Amino acid sequence: MSGETRTGLIGEHLACAAILLLPGIKGCAMAQQDKVDLCAWDELGFITIQVKSGRLRQEYDGRQPTYHFNYGSGLKKKKPVRGDYDIMATVAIEKRRVLFTALPELTAVSKRINPRRFDDPDVEVQSWQHAIRVMRGET
Repeated sequence: MSGETRTGLIGEHLACAAILLLPGIKGCAMAQQDKVDLCAWDELGFITIQVKSGRLRQEYDGRQPTYHFNYGSGLKKKKPVRGDYDIMATVAIEKRRVLFTALPELTAVSKRINPRRFDDPDVEVQSWQHAIRVMRGET
């Protein structure tokens, strides 16, 4: 198994476990479809999730180490569009933490995230609840 495949699989399992621990979640399962890695459900319905996993990277320009995630899909890395999935799960492998973002809030094809963003023990619950509100048009 290649390193990228292993990293992706680890991230999918971490994201699935994090979702299963969230309040109000009835279930979550691996989906393994184009652009959808997980499917979760609550009392209101199904939620499709794309997972992007990353390991801490040392930047070559002297900046602090960071996580760098590519949210695009396809050969030319196109920005995801409505209908691709509902929520992006961004997984910091070393920290074993997940940051959830509703698809409408993804504004770029790639993003660097400071490792400290994953330090908050409530980041999963808070980011999930926010993403669900955005996804369901409650904000």
